[in-house]
Amino acid sequence: MNPSIARLSAVRAVSQVLTGHAIRVSDFDQGLDPQQKAFAHQLAQGTINALPRLSGLLNQLLSKPIKPKEAEVHAILLTGLYQIEYMRTPDHAAVNESVNLAKKLKKTWAIKLINGCLRRFLREQDTLRANLTTAAEAAHSEWMYQMVVAQWPERAAEIIDANNHAGPLCLRVNPRHHSAGDYLQTLRSMDIDGTLSELAPECIRLHQACSVEKLPGFEKGWVSIQDEAAQVAAQLFAIEPKQKVLDACSAPGGKTCHLAELYPDAYFVARDINSERLLKVRESAERLGLNIDIQELSQAQDNERECFDHILADVPCSGSGVVRRHPDIKTLRLASDLAQFHAQQLQILQNLWPKLKPGGTLLYVTCSIFEQENDQTIRLFLQQETQASIQAINKSWGYATEFGRQLIPQRDGSDGLYFCRVQKA
Repeated sequence: MNPSIARLSAVRAVSQVLTGHAIRVSDFDQGLDPQQKAFAHQLAQGTINALPRLSGLLNQLLSKPIKPKEAEVHAILLTGLYQIEYMRTPDHAAVNESVNLAKKLKKTWAIKLINGCLRRFLREQDTLRANLTTAAEAAHSEWMYQMVVAQWPERAAEIIDANNHAGPLCLRVNPRHHSAGDYLQTLRSMDIDGTLSELAPECIRLHQACSVEKLPGFEKGWVSIQDEAAQVAAQLFAIEPKQKVLDACSAPGGKTCHLAELYPDAYFVARDINSERLLKVRESAERLGLNIDIQELSQAQDNERECFDHILADVPCSGSGVVRRHPDIKTLRLASDLAQFHAQQLQILQNLWPKLKPGGTLLYVTCSIFEQENDQTIRLFLQQETQASIQAINKSWGYATEFGRQLIPQRDGSDGLYFCRVQKA
């Protein structure tokens, strides 16, 4: 394996986050062999996840901030620190390879800076670590750490720990083909082990992640990838044959497809504002053999009145409950974003409400653990809509809130999602 190529891939991914872009690390691994990809992913994902802590260390080593246009140099320093702090890379190799990356990227002016910072860290690492703030030591931004502690004082340590570790790979077994128990036996016959979820009956939590190519029947629609918390949404509906169901923010389509698997005699409409993301819904529906009416959001739909028996509103949010799936959230998300999401969520609910038939249910879902996006949004909506009332979610999982039910991220368990069921008089 040529580790320099893998490190270069990781540096480019990290530099994108430093310049404010949400990314998928897999977008930066073209041309790498499997071993290089594994190293690049570990380095990039790890650095991005630990970015608040690594930045706290690096800032002590710099006499002045690195200019935004030099994001690749910034990323070289951060990935170098990550290798020293978290990986088995020998110290001298981490320093030398970081210097070589600067040469490869024609950043020769930064060679002395990179060499000096990393070597100083090796000399003073204990003192530098001791100077970190509590939030930085926990590898979280200051505002996010403080909000977790304030809103979840008894569960803050558990949430922070879960955020700092990759979540388990979970499968959703298509009940049209197999039960989860039967499919788990098939997996075990192929030396792939897992555990049946207590949270979601179609879910298997794998003990070790693997590629979809290794999952029997994936291309035939036997199974999909979906976190067990996301699979809970389908349990919170009671859909009758021929009823019409709208998934209003459907992409990439996991919840829509799950509902269609469970209720084959209902009519499902999947909408989203993003036409490219709707392609993923279409691909999943075709792979699973599901009949779903996939529509791009348009102004022509604004005049719809009382045409859906059920609506799923899995709304845009901060993603504070799925940080471990998208660690760039730690760096890119701002405290001020919560107010913007709150306003957007309320607007979506107001737009959807006229489309719901009397007696129908709307399931409001976020992947946030913060009250401003959850109960606060619902509280204001209820104040505005006199025909709306809460339909209690009588389940034992998670935590009851004023209006709904909350799952928090757990290290070897589910992601953090909020659910609230609203009924129309």
